[in-house]
Amino acid sequence: MRLSKALRADQETINRFIAALGSGSVALSNSKLPRPDFFILAHAFIKEYIEAGFFKKEEVLIRILDEGGFPPDSGPIGSIRTDQKKSRAAAESMLNAAKQWQAGEEAARSETGWATSEFTSTIRQHLERLKSLILPLIEQTISVDEEHNVSDQINSLVFEGELKNGTEKYIKLIEHLEEKLSDWK
Repeated sequence: MRLSKALRADQETINRFIAALGSGSVALSNSKLPRPDFFILAHAFIKEYIEAGFFKKEEVLIRILDEGGFPPDSGPIGSIRTDQKKSRAAAESMLNAAKQWQAGEEAARSETGWATSEFTSTIRQHLERLKSLILPLIEQTISVDEEHNVSDQINSLVFEGELKNGTEKYIKLIEHLEEKLSDWK
């Protein structure tokens, strides 16, 4: 239970972000108002908060599963790695398409929407898999004392780059995306 609690704030922040990003994708298919800068800005959140921050916390979970004897290329570890790889690829596709769109290639607009949808779907599934499968499995694999230690490791993990200064920047980024969405209505 402490592991779930240690990751809850990040998961809530990511859920809020993917709700905004998903809404941006829907707006993209329903309106001419969305602009590529929305998706380029969203990629900054993905790169810094999810990939450099949250996925780094997941490395602690992977280490526990590895020490528990789970194979590195299949099962729960394989699922985490596959989700991370798929989300990174979709995020890069979204960024590249948005940059092409920004450079005047209107055909890249639909590619931006597709990649955005792929990313949000992958992250939603990943967060659900963590919550319903991975974390309960870890809680069954380690003792309560070990779980407390792991939760403390996750809570005290110092990130490289911007995350070491807290998450306020990323909350403001989400708010900015939400404001852009309200302008498109």
